[in-house]
This record gives sequence, C-alpha cells and structure tokens, in this order.
Amino acid sequence: MDLTLTLTGFCCDLALHPVDTETAARVCALGEDLYKTNSIEWWRANTNNTCGMRLAADSLLEVTVDGAPVRLETARIATAASMVTQRAFLDSPESQLCLLGYDDEACSRTWTWKNVARYDPALFQFFVQRWDHILGVPDYLVLDDVCYDGRLADTAAWGQSRGFSFREPLVVAMDAARAAFGTATKKAA
Repeated sequence: MDLTLTLTGFCCDLALHPVDTETAARVCALGEDLYKTNSIEWWRANTNNTCGMRLAADSLLEVTVDGAPVRLETARIATAASMVTQRAFLDSPESQLCLLGYDDEACSRTWTWKNVARYDPALFQFFVQRWDHILGVPDYLVLDDVCYDGRLADTAAWGQSRGFSFREPLVVAMDAARAAFGTATKKAA
C-alpha cells in the first residue's frame, strides 16, 4: 500500500540568530529593509533556520491509502508530536536574538510512504517546532517532518507555492528564549 499525507496551508521559513546590542539596534533601525542587505545570506547560512508547514486552524490535512481517504485526528499532531526547538543559540553569550524569515507562503507539502503493510494513525510521528514563546502567538506550531512506523517518507515534495512576504524582523531577549526553551547546557571545563 502507498500512504500519503498532504498538508495544505502556509509554509514557514524562520530563523533565530544570536546578536549583540549593536546588531540588534541595526535590525530595529532597518526593519524590513534588512532583507535588502547582505543579511539575507546571514539568515540562511547556518542551521538555525527551519522550513516547514504551519499547523493552524485553517490548514487542510489529507491522508490517503492507495488514493482512498482515511482518518487522522488533526488534534493528535500537536499532542503526539516530538517537539523540536532551536536550542543551539542557548549557549550563545549574546543577550538578544533576531528572528528573520516568513510564515505566509501559501503552499502544500506531501509525504509518501511506499509498501506500507497497514494503516494505523498511531504509527505517525510528527516533528514539530514550537514558536509560540518567541512570537507570542498561542500554539504557533510548524511541522518539520513526519515518520510513519519508524521511517521517514520515501518522498517529501513541496507543491502549489504562491510566493511570500518577509515578516518584520523581531529582536527577542535571550533570557525570554532561555525561559521558554530551558536553560543552556553547561559545558564541561
């Protein structure tokens, strides 16, 4: 059997970067014009960004087995998710974080597993990033990836992209991020 999961809604490509006070002031002064500078490479040049699908009330989730629709409780995604957070920045000596990116690209993402023996919605594992503490929006969740029965999809494809708008850069206190995600790991001497 072929199992397919498609999420249609909005793609998010968000990144957190530790910044010093001078850079934070520059980010605030430039606002959206920051994206016109070489900072766009800075935004995408490390592993602090994520690209996934926003899990929102208006997202459409479709699951099929050999083309026939099957049930999956959408509320289960958030409750059964393996939460992934951008924790690498917690060890930074900087006092602030800069959030860059976009979260309004209308599109879809489809995951397909070939040769599935049986369909059981309990076998899905969802990898979700929680951004609500940074953005101040309750349950701001971004689906990064999905496993079924312990394995990644055979294919994962983006579709129906319709463009995006960069969000206003946001400077967040590092202490707030540490409180939201837990304190930084202490390194051995």
